[in-house]
Amino acid sequence: MNTSPNFAHFSGGAFHFDPGSNPPAHMPMSGLEKVLRQLDAEVVDHFTGCGSPIPESIKGCRVLDLGCGTGRDVYLCAALAGPKGFVMGLDFEDESLMIARRHVESTMEKFGHTEPNVAFRKGSIGALGDAGLAEEDFDVVISNRAFNLADKKLKGLREVYRVLKPGGEFYFSDVFSDRRLPEGLDRDEAFAREHLDGAVYLGDFLRLVRKAGFCDPRIVSMSPLRVTDGDLAARLDSVGFSAVTLRLFKVVELEEGEEDYGQSAIYQGTVEGFAHHFILDGINRFDTGKSVRVGGNTARIIKMSRFSPHFTICGDTSRHFGPFVPPK
Repeated sequence: MNTSPNFAHFSGGAFHFDPGSNPPAHMPMSGLEKVLRQLDAEVVDHFTGCGSPIPESIKGCRVLDLGCGTGRDVYLCAALAGPKGFVMGLDFEDESLMIARRHVESTMEKFGHTEPNVAFRKGSIGALGDAGLAEEDFDVVISNRAFNLADKKLKGLREVYRVLKPGGEFYFSDVFSDRRLPEGLDRDEAFAREHLDGAVYLGDFLRLVRKAGFCDPRIVSMSPLRVTDGDLAARLDSVGFSAVTLRLFKVVELEEGEEDYGQSAIYQGTVEGFAHHFILDGINRFDTGKSVRVGGNTARIIKMSRFSPHFTICGDTSRHFGPFVPPK
């Protein structure tokens, strides 16, 4: 799991953390940096994410960005999805949506798309149906430092589960605490000013995730947040915060934990931009052509998701060998 700091500055001056304002280390940097340079400054300069959940292997896919803001990640995904893909950005702020929409035509021209493959819609994370988003309509849902700002997180997670196709993925980054917050901290002005008032204890959030139907959440990366405001740090009472990127797959028949069925996976090296290796999460890294032992859930996730064409899964679940112990 990546926990190496690469601290970046955010408005307010109280916090420094690794926000991933550039593509994450396991993404093809050259390709996405080229796309970033094509985006208008107005779109990029308003970016306030805490990670870079830009999904791999989405050519031709339908993608939804929750809390899209001015559309930076929408446009990045649009370039990767290609003309046959489609990316919807959802946000509740009219000003952000106005900026995002203003640059559709010029961005599509830069991408060489004859028709736009993006759209922006006003709506709430907890009421995707009210925004006209249909059941099982998207291959991938992403969010970048927006989901925890939703008031009803369980309802929001269930809405994400509803709009995902079977085998689909919710790939997102947000800020979480390492324990439950002291009483009254959520009303602290400095805390709220940094949009951390929505941050929740990661353990509690993962319980909500499972309750919503995402049985086996995967942590991809975790980057510590550093508090530089001494007064606020004192009020935090040793609470730690991290920017966390997670994958949640809508795959049925997953078990509560990884079990060992003697299975292995071989990555073919065919995901665009990942010729040499592919990282599924903080535990599962696959070097091209190398057979890697995997748990039953990981094998099923690969087989049922958009990553299936890029892997060979060896073995089945006919024989159980106990709890799965990841290879060192």
